[in-house]
Parts: sequence; structure tokens; C-alpha cells
Amino acid sequence: MNVAVRFQHRMGEQPEKTAIVDAGGAEVTYGDLDRQTRQVAAWLDAQGLGGGDRVAVYLPDTATYLPVVLGIWRAGAIASPINTRFGVDELAYTLGDLEPAALLGSDAFADTIDDLHDEVDGLDPSNTLLVEREGGFVADDLPAADAAPDPARRLDDEPAVVMYTSGTTGRPKGVVQTHRNVGAQLDVNVTAFGVTRADTSVVAVPLFHVGGLYGGALPVLLAGGTIVVQPAWDATEWADLVDAHGATFTGLIPTMMLDALNTEATREYDTSSLERAVYGGSPATEETLDTFQQVFEVGALHNYYGQTENTGLSVTYDADTDRRPGLLGRPVQAVEYRVVDVTADELVDVGPNEEGELVLRGDIITPGYWDESLDADYFTDGWLHTDDVVREDEDGLLYYVDRADDMIISGGENVAPSEVENALQEHPSVEAVAVFGTPHERWGEAVTAAIVAADPDLTDEGIEEWWETNAGLAGYKRPRRVEFVEEFPRTATQKVDKVTLKEQLGE
Repeated sequence: MNVAVRFQHRMGEQPEKTAIVDAGGAEVTYGDLDRQTRQVAAWLDAQGLGGGDRVAVYLPDTATYLPVVLGIWRAGAIASPINTRFGVDELAYTLGDLEPAALLGSDAFADTIDDLHDEVDGLDPSNTLLVEREGGFVADDLPAADAAPDPARRLDDEPAVVMYTSGTTGRPKGVVQTHRNVGAQLDVNVTAFGVTRADTSVVAVPLFHVGGLYGGALPVLLAGGTIVVQPAWDATEWADLVDAHGATFTGLIPTMMLDALNTEATREYDTSSLERAVYGGSPATEETLDTFQQVFEVGALHNYYGQTENTGLSVTYDADTDRRPGLLGRPVQAVEYRVVDVTADELVDVGPNEEGELVLRGDIITPGYWDESLDADYFTDGWLHTDDVVREDEDGLLYYVDRADDMIISGGENVAPSEVENALQEHPSVEAVAVFGTPHERWGEAVTAAIVAADPDLTDEGIEEWWETNAGLAGYKRPRRVEFVEEFPRTATQKVDKVTLKEQLGE
């Protein structure tokens, strides 16, 4: 069933209630949300789009984001949220891979969109609409709401979203999320965290992420509550929004939690209304969690373990579970799971308290990638490889151990070392480079570059200056730590021995 039908029912049920509030205080009622959703669907219908056409969503985090996604679904098209932190090269690759039939954007990104018209075949002003201007929904440039078609008939296994995530190859991978995936994910969030129409959620995680869209925003709207959209992360503003709106729910990555703790001004606001807060995206220390819960008077903290391939939440724990180091929780009811030997060629289960890779299948798990050639690398007999090493205790609780590959998770964002290495290798004074993650209190992991310099006068400041104008990658992929070495330790097969290199450099 088309996910849009679920929301149509809720919008018609309580048209006068506030659905969305932006950071400036402007309110969008459920009736407004319904009209805007219909206008987006009417524009797409007028363009002859629907029936599985891909529509790129290139918007900042504002109230406009939600009716755009819902309108795309209503028209029967496939929404593709675009990472607004990508550089032009990454955007061009992503859109070239997606081949969207239209792009719905914001005047905040007008210059970049003009560049993309030159870079991406098939994308031009005729199929691009700036549906947001100066942070507001542009109703006057869209057809009237009554011109909207009825919600298109879409079956459970048909795609609702193609969401891109960076993979180990360094290129963004398009993950297909079906209407069943999305609907089940929303149900999982509502039931796992007890979301009701009485809830107000401050959405601080980007809406192009599963955590923002399916974690903080859509479940609350589906339940009939209110969401407050923060346009960009600022710890003081987050605390202010919680206080001003009496927020009962929020989601943060550990980096944000540390920011809030390290910003004195956040203590000036009353955040005791928070009944639940979820955290995920990267490992968090027990000290950080305990201090955050105490300082901001949060009723309960819940881990949010999920991936784009899982459409978001797949493992968590309830308020009655005692938190302990590394605890992820139990897999949600929408998945089956196994913990398997990472060294075996086939799926072989390991025993209690033994380390193994978590593999999943079920209602929330993607049927595969937009580029189907990738499927064989990530699925075995219908089980999705998460590349995360966990252990399961006798009570069925899962604990995070480490990544099965070299992926760096910095501030909740995936960074492929090979991509950063390739960029830095273009520097004329870099002879060789190895990139990996090292522990960082704020970011979880810091992108660290070990460099063999061709020029002895090369400095880390020189690397940073060069990166700003030449790398062409998202800012979160910038090396936060640069170390110069004479040579790299190597394995017997002459590969760079990153394990030994990390040990040599220390934390």
C-alpha cells in the first residue's frame, strides 16, 4: 500500500492541529500539510510524472521537506532525498546514477542546482522546481490542491525511496526502500518508543538521513503529534527549541550530545520535558550517556541502531533495560537476525558471547541496491550483511564490537578511506597516503591521514588549505588529524599495514 495513504487519513482527521513548526516559529497545520502535499502531487501529475519516476529532493531541513516527500508518494513517484553536505562531484555522480525525472529544490541551493544542470544529463530548468524560497513553501508556483490526483496505487514491494549512502567503494550507493519497508519502519518507531499524538519531537538530525526522516519526523506525524525542524545543528538552539515547545522526544548522534554538554548556554534552558531521547550513528561512551541524561533531565535514553539498508531502526532497547557498555539492544519485531562467523564462506551461526557479523532480513530490509550489480556483495541467501561485528549474550541482547571493514564513522557520517586517499593523492607534494579512523571524543572517530611527503616542507596546514579548494568532497570527510611518516609498515603482500600504522601513531 502507498505510504501516503496512511498520512492522508491522519491529515484529514485533525486539520487544525499543528503538524510542523520551523525554527522561526512558523506553524504548519495538518490541513496545511495536506494542501501542500496535494500541490506537490498536482505539479508532478501535470508534468506527466508518477508511476515509479524518480524525483530528487534537494532541500535544507525545513518544514517544506515533509509535504514534498509526501506529495511525491501521493503521485506514485519515488522520492530520493539528496545529501545536502555532498560536494558537486558527489552530487553529480549521485544524480547521474539516479537519473531523476525531476528535481525539487530550494533557492538556498540555486547556484549549485545551476551547476548540476550543466553536469547531469537529463536535468535542466524544465524539470526543476524551486519549491522553497527564503525557507518557505512556494504555494503560488504550484497547481491548486484540488488539482491533485488521488493517491496512486502502489503495492508493498514497489519502491518508495532511493536513498544514497556512501559505501566501502567510496561512491554513494542508492538503497531501494519499498513502501513496505517504509511503512514497517514507521510502525517500528511508533511502537518501540511509544510515540503518540501528545508528542512533540525536535528533529535535529538531517532529513536526508533515515534517522531524521524515519526516526524523528514521519513517525510522529503518523501518530498525529508535532515536529519542530531544526535547520542546522546548534546545541544552544536545540535546547531552546526543546524548552520553547515542551518537546517530549528527540534524536541525536553522540557528537551532538557532546556539543550540548560542552556548550554552557544549553544549561539556561529547561529540557526536563524530554521523556525520551534516542542516540545512534556512532559509538557513545557510558560517561557521555549518563552525563547527558542527568544534565538535560531526560526521562529515558534509547539506542538507535540502524542503517540506510535497514530503512533505519533495527535494534534498540526499552526503558526497563539497564544500559551497559556497548549495548545495542534486541532486534525489532520487523526483522529476523543471525550472528555469523565473519571468516566463513557461508552463513555459520556463532554461539552466545562469541563475536560475529550481524545479518538481517525482514520487513524493513531493502530488497537491494539501485545498482543491482552490488547486491551479490551485500546479500547471502536473502540475508543482508551489516558489516558490523556484534556479540549476543544469553538473554538475547546484542553488543556492538566493531566494524567488519575499514569504514570510518565520524559524527554519524560514513567516510570511505579510499575516497579520501584518492583525493589527497592528487596533492603534488604527497608521495603516499593512508587514511583510517582514530578514536575521538566528540566525533566518535576522527578521519586520520598518515602521509609520506614528497616535499619535506609540507605541513598539516598546507594539507588543510589545499583540501578546501581542491578535494571536491563533503566537509565531514576532511582529515581532522594529519600525521607525517617516513614510510608505511607493510604486510607480507606489500599492502599498507594500517593496524600497525595506527599503533605507531597512537590515539
